[in-house]
Amino acid sequence: MKLNIAAGVIFSVLTFAAQGGAERPMRILIVNDDGCQSMGSTSLQDKLTAKGFEVWLSAPASNQSGIGSAITYKPGAIFDVKKVGNKRYCFPGTPADALDFALLGLLRGTPPDLVVSGVNDGPNTGMAQINSGTVSAAARAVRYGYPAIAVSIGVIPSPQEMAAGWPATKKHWPDAVDYTVNRVVELAKQWHPQQSLLPAGTGLSINYPPLSASEIKGIKYIHSPQYLRPQLEYKILPDGKAQQFIAKEVLQPTTDNSDTGWLDRGYITYTVIDGNISNTAYDQQYQQRLDRNILPIPEIKNSTGDK
Repeated sequence: MKLNIAAGVIFSVLTFAAQGGAERPMRILIVNDDGCQSMGSTSLQDKLTAKGFEVWLSAPASNQSGIGSAITYKPGAIFDVKKVGNKRYCFPGTPADALDFALLGLLRGTPPDLVVSGVNDGPNTGMAQINSGTVSAAARAVRYGYPAIAVSIGVIPSPQEMAAGWPATKKHWPDAVDYTVNRVVELAKQWHPQQSLLPAGTGLSINYPPLSASEIKGIKYIHSPQYLRPQLEYKILPDGKAQQFIAKEVLQPTTDNSDTGWLDRGYITYTVIDGNISNTAYDQQYQQRLDRNILPIPEIKNSTGDK
């Protein structure tokens, strides 16, 4: 019994030190688009909890990959939310729904200090960031004013890997979870309840390569390119129906200076996100093209003189 008490005291002291000496544990919300039973999120919750954090998980009840920032808009509807573990919830909706349920319902009044979206099964670089429910959930949290990190693990881009069910991704998925835990622990050393954990109004999208630690070449901060390669393509069938395929370029490694290119070359990529859908850099150019008639166009009478 004495040994157990001593171990508990030591654990509490270490946790207190790791979280900047705060009076309470840092509170973390985990979301994703792979579903509430996804290993990338459930194991992340377990490991962060073991580090002394207060960790909640709210994620879609089913896989919602590629659904982006979609929400369920049904005011007055009743949702059959399932509590499937300690601080772990399955919400019957999209990643954005699950995030809103947690922030605006479950944790209302006790908001998280950090939102972690992932660890996603598959990369979120290039066009995938636009489609991703995982990145969209993180960006949504940022727009609400919460610091957020989206984390994903890449693939070996080849037809062979795809045909085999992406074995390299599955093998190194736990490594990406451990990496995320280490990043959160490092951030927690600088955390205080009255201060934002990340630069205000921003978040981070991290992509981890499906490689052993000895093969990873480093970390690269990189912006997503302005123009993105499509992920999908379609073939029109003789009966007029359309069949969807993964674009051939996606299944070939790239070495360009993009987030996908650096990930394919074995780097962990960091892309700063802000969830912003506006860009003021081009205001003047748009004014030159569009603002010659600033006021609404006057109504034009028809040939009979009636409006």
